[in-house]
Amino acid sequence: MKVYEAVAAAVVAEGCDSIFGLVGDANMGVWAAFGGMPGVTLYAARHEAAAVTMAEAHGRVTGGVGVATVTRGPGLTHTATSLVAAVKGHSPLVLIAGDIAPGSKNRHQDIDQRKFAEACNARFQQPSRPDTVLEDVREAFYIARTHRCPVVLNLPADIDERPYDRPWNYVPSTAFLPQQVTSPDAAAIATLADALMASERPVIIAGRGADRDAAKAIEQLADRAGALLATTLLAKGLFTGHPYDLGIAGGFANAPAERLMADADFVLSFGADLGYHTADGGKMFPKAEIARVDIRSSAESISLLPGRFVQGDAHATALALAHELELRQVQRSGYRTSETDEVLATDFGAFETPTDGLDPRLLMRRMSPALPDKVLVTCGIGHFFAFPAMYVELPPDGDMQFSHHFGAIGQGLPYAIGSCVAARNRPHVLIEGDGSLLQHLQELETVVREGLQLTVLVWNDAGYGAEVHKMRQKGLNPAFAQWTSPDFVGVARAFGGDGIVLDNEQQIKDALATGLSRGGLYVIDARVSPSTISDPYRRQHLGEDNRAPLLRSVAQP
Repeated sequence: MKVYEAVAAAVVAEGCDSIFGLVGDANMGVWAAFGGMPGVTLYAARHEAAAVTMAEAHGRVTGGVGVATVTRGPGLTHTATSLVAAVKGHSPLVLIAGDIAPGSKNRHQDIDQRKFAEACNARFQQPSRPDTVLEDVREAFYIARTHRCPVVLNLPADIDERPYDRPWNYVPSTAFLPQQVTSPDAAAIATLADALMASERPVIIAGRGADRDAAKAIEQLADRAGALLATTLLAKGLFTGHPYDLGIAGGFANAPAERLMADADFVLSFGADLGYHTADGGKMFPKAEIARVDIRSSAESISLLPGRFVQGDAHATALALAHELELRQVQRSGYRTSETDEVLATDFGAFETPTDGLDPRLLMRRMSPALPDKVLVTCGIGHFFAFPAMYVELPPDGDMQFSHHFGAIGQGLPYAIGSCVAARNRPHVLIEGDGSLLQHLQELETVVREGLQLTVLVWNDAGYGAEVHKMRQKGLNPAFAQWTSPDFVGVARAFGGDGIVLDNEQQIKDALATGLSRGGLYVIDARVSPSTISDPYRRQHLGEDNRAPLLRSVAQP
């Protein structure tokens, strides 16, 4: 057994059987080793950055550690944006990178790979000799799991191809993980119960740290305390169907949610960062006392707003808190008053219908009832992503995820591919901007080659919408950020897929149905209005305050 074979076997022992990457001179050994192992599937991307994003998304959807491998030098430097995005997203990831041997005469592809990884704020792990390689693999996975971050596992050629002749006794990192605090002590629960009982207008917010089981417990707690419900962007749709679900808190909040959260006197979050966007720059809850529950430590959990912190699992803590209120025989109307109902039913105004393309708000409203059960929608980032965030209503078992961690465009398609691999039994839809899709257009071929089902809605405004609107506002010529749209459907067909160009918003229902039933790659080219500005941009760059109405208050077509 060679060292690269021992590394591959150890990675599989860590529970990883889907490997993403791009083969090159310095990682061909470990790539071939993975490919020869029973039960392991290699997913070859067309660009190293895409491979890392695929691995990150796969780990996020499965709840495990994503694994990717790239070659040395430019193979590693290509991953920079995706690696930083994984850092920003607190994503457990191990990136296996080949490297040249110290003292090599041919240094054409040489770079200090440790400095590169550290410049990306990723961790770095490198075996010092062949007989320690398994300890280094275990350490890399341990760091990725406990610190929820990417780790570059560096394999120089002078170690990579040497024999590994020690007895095989690999123990995975999971055997050494520290026990997490699942439920706070009785005193902490009592303090939170006191705060809920003292509040008149409580709001409970759930984040990505709250799963669907936790959501049910949080709903029970909210029903007993008379609290309104909301989510962070990343937990969008978690309370779909509940009559007091306000939707997203923060910059993407709708008009009723903003009005009601402005008057909240107590905000309790579960598994949520109350960072800049969820707190809308600190303006979202101006009158509220804040309390947070998170399985992470207070140092790892981010909040722009000061307040009480309780470490605990969202599900277990919500159940314990609901039980405490039950013991106290608490059953309150709280913030669920006739005045609140009136705000939720208020029509906060209509928007002008554009004449230069599809109406993005209407397009998303038309799409919502066409989304199938258990759909997993991946949304890229750019000016456009406010429209799906604010106007798509997910089915009860549907989820929406965003490739927004670093604010980098180009991440949506590879992120969706990793999600497709992780959950092949679910229908998959990607909403991605045209400029963003063009950055990794080659990965459409990966969708077809790997036999994945992915329906891609191209948000086609023939330009970089964010820059177009900002340039126009600054008095600059927006034409420098615009172009004539390529034939995305023709490209899809060239790669072996199919698609359609939408003529009107009503066609989205049949187009989605066709793409999802057909399987494989299906591209829906939506030529949306390039002049229609999203609600957050109106507020931030035009000084207008024209938030969306509550989705359920708008009659679905």
